[in-house]
Amino acid sequence: MSVAWRLLDYSFQDPFMNLAFEETLLRGRVEGESPDTLRLWQHPPVVSVGCYQNPKEEVDLEKCKQYGIKIIKRLSPGGSLYIDEGSLQYSLALDRNSISLPEKIEDSYSIFSNGVIETLSFFGIHAEFKPINDIVVNRRKISGASQSRMYNGILHHGTISINTRLDILEQVLKPSEIKLRAQGFQKLRDRVTTLNQEIGKIIPINIFKEELIKSFQKTLNTNFEKGSPTTWEMKMAERLYNEKYKRLEWIYSETEKNFDILSNYRIAKGVIKISLSIDDDRIKDLNISGDFIIHPEQAISKLEENLKGEFLIEENLIKRIKETFSTYGIQALGANEEDFAKAIMLAYLGSNFK
Repeated sequence: MSVAWRLLDYSFQDPFMNLAFEETLLRGRVEGESPDTLRLWQHPPVVSVGCYQNPKEEVDLEKCKQYGIKIIKRLSPGGSLYIDEGSLQYSLALDRNSISLPEKIEDSYSIFSNGVIETLSFFGIHAEFKPINDIVVNRRKISGASQSRMYNGILHHGTISINTRLDILEQVLKPSEIKLRAQGFQKLRDRVTTLNQEIGKIIPINIFKEELIKSFQKTLNTNFEKGSPTTWEMKMAERLYNEKYKRLEWIYSETEKNFDILSNYRIAKGVIKISLSIDDDRIKDLNISGDFIIHPEQAISKLEENLKGEFLIEENLIKRIKETFSTYGIQALGANEEDFAKAIMLAYLGSNFK
């Protein structure tokens, strides 16, 4: 059995601080200031958007204001989530070499999801992992996860719907109709479920936590020792809170630019959204957003930078995108280089018919 991990059952009431602490755990693991850690935590009602998403497109801002729901942007990619006191968050912050993991990032999602699946099984729920990052019960999503990676550090975090208010979720999120139809659903409410809804009774979150800890001990082949945040972690979290997570520039980054053309392109897992400005059939400015998953996190900014000035010819775009992927070791889950090129061309070609 491996060296014991730290167990942190620790939440901040301020959701922006919760996210700042998530990045702190990843940074701490890289810098040797934090041990391998399982963190269990909860938010007050929020909408959490992925790092590549535009909140104005994904969230009903007026409904959030009406309900007093804050909008936060996490470090990791993926789709938007409504999270409240009926949701449980878990985080695994570890060194890449602490456990045996497959080379492909996509395959690690399945391994880390086993702890959640085993816990649901304990409560009589037959759940399955659905690539890339969902856990489903009868085709309906009950849990989702995402990752951030920094050098040898991995932060895998997910949300489990125990008794989440699905009626609120349906009002504050603006799901892609393209994506819903591809999944065989007409409404978002039909796409999601909760533990309590599935078993028809209330399971206190603390009871679920106890079983989740046991399941992760088994699936990770380790023990947990209860701990608390270090002085270094608290200082780093406060710094990230002030410099990044509570700032509107982070939450709404890149959304105020004026682009000439917009397009949505459906991929295997999610939607690529393109905002494009053109000058003489070349890319003048470009913003790539959406709920796709791609690593490392600076991948999109590198793509946007390297594609500026490129002629809008699909073969040229594919070549430049492949070069960028290779140079920066980029892995896109459920998408490939051709998908990004086709999304850009969809915007460009669509503009010629306006």
